[in-house]
Order: sequence, then structure tokens, then C-alpha cells
Amino acid sequence: MKRKMGFSAFVIIIFIIIFASSLTILNNYYTKKQDEVAVAFSQLRDSEEIFKDLELKTEQDRVLVSTLKTNIAQTLAGIKLIQSESRLYSSLMFFTLFLVSVIVFVLIITKLTKPLHELQKASELIKTGDFNVFIKPSGIKEVKNLINSFNEMSKELDNTQQKLLIAQKQLIWKDLSRILTHEIKNPLTPIQLTMQRLEEKFYSDLNKFNDIFPESLQLVYQEINNLQNLVTSFSTFAKDIQPTQTVFDPAHAINDIIKPYQQKYSIEINLEDNHRIKFDNTHFYQIITNIFQNAVESSSPEASIFISLEKIHSYVVLKIRDQGSGIAKEDLSRIFEPYFTKKSKGTGLGLALVKKLCDANHCIIRVKSKLREGTEFELIMEEVSENSDNR
Repeated sequence: MKRKMGFSAFVIIIFIIIFASSLTILNNYYTKKQDEVAVAFSQLRDSEEIFKDLELKTEQDRVLVSTLKTNIAQTLAGIKLIQSESRLYSSLMFFTLFLVSVIVFVLIITKLTKPLHELQKASELIKTGDFNVFIKPSGIKEVKNLINSFNEMSKELDNTQQKLLIAQKQLIWKDLSRILTHEIKNPLTPIQLTMQRLEEKFYSDLNKFNDIFPESLQLVYQEINNLQNLVTSFSTFAKDIQPTQTVFDPAHAINDIIKPYQQKYSIEINLEDNHRIKFDNTHFYQIITNIFQNAVESSSPEASIFISLEKIHSYVVLKIRDQGSGIAKEDLSRIFEPYFTKKSKGTGLGLALVKKLCDANHCIIRVKSKLREGTEFELIMEEVSENSDNR
């Protein structure tokens, strides 16, 4: 994958190019000056050689020549010293220039990149959903303006998130209150009517009261049981589920679950046995019961319900299919949402609980459905050996 050059790398390259160019120019300048000194030095040496051929007739001439030779020698020594010092000073100047340039460069890069790194870290926090982020403005004017804009955006996002959370909580409570009101009202109404009927017959016709009492009592118990089931559903869904898994044959468990239904409903069974899954027994019962009860409620009494269990590769696949009313395409993606239901009676927690229990036991659940043709639920569970760890 081709990586783009970062800002720091770009600035470093520009710095090296500019610095190398500057050194080259300075080096050429000093080289030229050294060449000029070398030419002057050569001329002085040539001048010194001239004195060898001169005929010195008087003492005054010899003194004059000696003085000139001394001056030339001192000049040559001075030139040599200047050359040595020039090389030393130029080296020191180059090194000092390089050091100062590096320090200035590092300071500039730090001033530019530090607030940008902080901005990047803050952006990562925003990405995780933490909008309560503030960066102290620093750097050049343009970067400060960018950070101020980011801080304003972060503050607005945080305020919006808080408003959304409050609105979501209110909406959840409203939905929950509506569902609980509806579901509690349903069993209370027949209980109230039954008690009123019993009270009326108790004072008006005691014989009739005795006749309807067992039936009325059964109805009251049934509605109380519905209330208990409602409370249990809400309580179970709210809990943090911790499965206690054991290894068992799902075919035997399914036969035990559907046995009470076989006398009243048409059920076609094709279950391969001698397969083993690792699952919480109670959770497995709740999952199968919920799915099967949905199949029963959506089907006509004469329609068949099909249950199959087979091994596919290293997985045990359970399918429960009905020939009922089916699920609309637009509703299919929402059936596992809490409180979503199209039934006149129901909390909308049954399939949400099924999905939660499946996830807790590492079971994949899929659903296919067509209106007026029926629905099929598919559970995919990994097969394990019989002597697997049951903890």
C-alpha cells in the first residue's frame, strides 16, 4: 500500500535541500576566496625569488632588501595563518549554522505538529463517542483557529448527544409505560368482570354461583399466570444472562419440549439423534418454546409445523417451519428488537429474548419468511464431543 508523505517528512526534505544549497553556495564563496589568497601567496613567493638575482652594491641596498624580505616573510606567515584560521572559522561557522538551523527547525516543527497531534488524538476520542473533548489552542494563528473550531464542534456534539440520550430515555420509558399499561390491563379486565359476575350471582343466585365458580376461578388463575409471565419476561430480558452450559443431545430435548403439543397440533418431525451441543438447558427450552409458540399462534389449527435437526459439516442445524401468515419484508429485520410486535397481544420481548439467549450460548439464529406462506427459524449450533467439558 502506497503511503503518502507526512507534513514533517516534507518539511525535513525541504530543510535539507535549502541547507545543502546554502552550504554549497558558501563553500563556493570560500573556495573562491581561498583561490584568490593562493594566487596572492604565489605572487609573493615569486617576488621573494626576484631578490636572489639582484646585485646589491651598497650596504643601504642590502638593508633595504633584507627589510623587504622580512616584510614578505611576515606577510607570507600572516597569509598562512589567515588561511588556517579561515578554514577553522568556516568549519565552525558551518557547524554553528547547521546547529542553529536544526534547533530552529525542530522548534518550528514542534510548534506546528504538536497541536496537530493533539487534534488527531481528540478526533480519535470523538470517533469512539466521547464528545466531551477540549484542546488548549496553541501553535500558529491558523492552527489556533482550527482548534477553536474543533472545540466548538466538540461542544455542540456533546450537547446534542446529551439531548439525544435524554430524549431516548424518555422515549424508552414512554414505550415501556405504554406496553406495561396495555399488557397489565388485558388480564385485569377479565379478572374484574369475572369477580363482578361472581359477586352478582353470590347475592342473587347461589346455585348459579356454585356452577360458575370453578370456571371463574380457573379464569382468574389463568390471568394471574399471564401477569406473572409478563413480569418474568421483563425481568429475564433485563438480566445480564450468564449461561450454565452442559453437553446434551438436542433431539431428545426437542422431543420432550413438543410432546405436550403433539395431541393438539399437526407436527412433522425429522430429528437426527446422537449429536451433541454445548448449551444452557433452560435457555434451550426457552428458545424452542418461544419459537414453537410463535409458529402455533401464526398457523391455522389444521396447518402442519415442521421440525428438522441435522448435521451440516461441524454444525448441528435445527429448523422450525410453519405455514402461517408469515412476516412482512419490512418487518423481518425488526423482529428481534425489544417491544416490537404486530400481535394484538404480546410484549414484543419473546423473540428479543430468544436472540439474547442465542448470543449468550454462541448460537446463530436466522429467519426466512414470506407473507401468507409461512416462516422458518434456523438455529446453527457447533457440535461437540460427548466427553467435552461441561463446566
